[in-house]
Amino acid sequence: MVIKNPHALLDRLIAERAESAWLEFKQNNGDPEMIGRCVSACANGAVLVGKERAFIAFGIENGTRKKVGTCVRLSEMTKGAENFQNWLTRMLEPRLMLEFLDFEQDGLCFSIISIEPSYDRPIRFAGSEYVRVGENVKPLRDLPEQERALWLATSRHRFESAIALTHQSAEQVLEILDTSAYYSLTGKEPPKSADEIIRQFSTMGCIKDDSEGGYDITNLGAVLFARDLTSFPSVSNKSVRLIKYVGGDKSKSEREIESRNGYAVSFAGLIGFIRDQVPMEEQYVDGVRRATPIFPMIAVREVIANALIHQDFTVSGTGPMVEIYQDRIEVINPGNSLIAVDRIIDERRSRNEKLASTMRELGICEERGGGIDKAILEIEERSLPAPEFFASENSMRVVLFGPKPFNKLSKADKIWACFCHCVVRWLGHDYMNNTTLRARFKLTPAEYQAASTVISDAKKAGRIVPADEGQGNKYARYVPYWVR
Repeated sequence: MVIKNPHALLDRLIAERAESAWLEFKQNNGDPEMIGRCVSACANGAVLVGKERAFIAFGIENGTRKKVGTCVRLSEMTKGAENFQNWLTRMLEPRLMLEFLDFEQDGLCFSIISIEPSYDRPIRFAGSEYVRVGENVKPLRDLPEQERALWLATSRHRFESAIALTHQSAEQVLEILDTSAYYSLTGKEPPKSADEIIRQFSTMGCIKDDSEGGYDITNLGAVLFARDLTSFPSVSNKSVRLIKYVGGDKSKSEREIESRNGYAVSFAGLIGFIRDQVPMEEQYVDGVRRATPIFPMIAVREVIANALIHQDFTVSGTGPMVEIYQDRIEVINPGNSLIAVDRIIDERRSRNEKLASTMRELGICEERGGGIDKAILEIEERSLPAPEFFASENSMRVVLFGPKPFNKLSKADKIWACFCHCVVRWLGHDYMNNTTLRARFKLTPAEYQAASTVISDAKKAGRIVPADEGQGNKYARYVPYWVR
């Protein structure tokens, strides 16, 4: 949440009765290691007491809380040869939203660090968690009761429930959020009363009564229903970018757009735009010759919905991206995968549970919360190469491929497609065998040996195992390696 008036913020912090778990005053102590421990402690303290933000204010005399000014200039600090803010961000786990403020008031210099706490686990600095006890910063491991309380608090607190914009009137809420998208997607009749709309969005957790005659808009409300995401600093960089390239590399782009609407508002339009941009092929559909996208749009839809839902909103500076090439579509979302790549088809785990459940209610994503298995089934129906998943520390990339004949697939491609096929068969309470694999690749019965070779290679690679002990090769059935 961007701070627009640091002077008013400083006065408000000084008005607090004393330092607390989420607030610390300092004068000139700019030691980076000390600041790192304090950031961890104050962030964890904010979670424990239910505060949306924590603060460290420099230039305030400890005890008297008198404004004395500081020599600390956060923007000019370094740790070794590295910019201090970059270093601090790197040393904190998980990532935090930090805002550094340097300003002058009444001829004196002040600095403030604004900290938005973690939404999934206690904050570590340099591998250790800290918490404030009175005026002291202590290792969390030395305080088992507070550690248990903090883990419980973080399990209840999520990014979606944090505040994106404060103190809006009902009229402002209806102006800044496109509430009509909710009723359009759910098929419900829009209420004639604005009060009913406000009640509905409060029930959904998109807005909260601020007890001051207005409403706070949550990150959930902003990311789903914003007319303009840039109106909300906490999600302003989470808009979806779509880039269409000429050919199969990034050397020349043909078109680029960035959707600034919330995901519920823009999702159908995004899918429609992608459909219009991808290459087409002629197919017979119900006996009629039609031009259809070379990529199955159900699979495209599910992969993009997953990227929106499972992104890490605390990774700053980037949002979801869709890159369209002549022969593939790549979908990238910020944040590492919570699930190992080999289990990404069958496991169900969401980083943003409230966002996932609301998008299911709106019909944007698969009911069970996965959708990847549904995408793979659609891909297999079209006999396309299996999608690939690339997990890194800060992003997750999914690649959907266009048509490629069986004899043009690499050995690794065939093994991976065999493994994915085996997983979706197992999810359907069935088994993979030579017959099902031939159907998946659209091979004829005469090409039995080609399918057998793929199965043999997948077994040697440790991707699949026999479903039955001592089974013969002719009628052998297989399950993913992690079943046994």
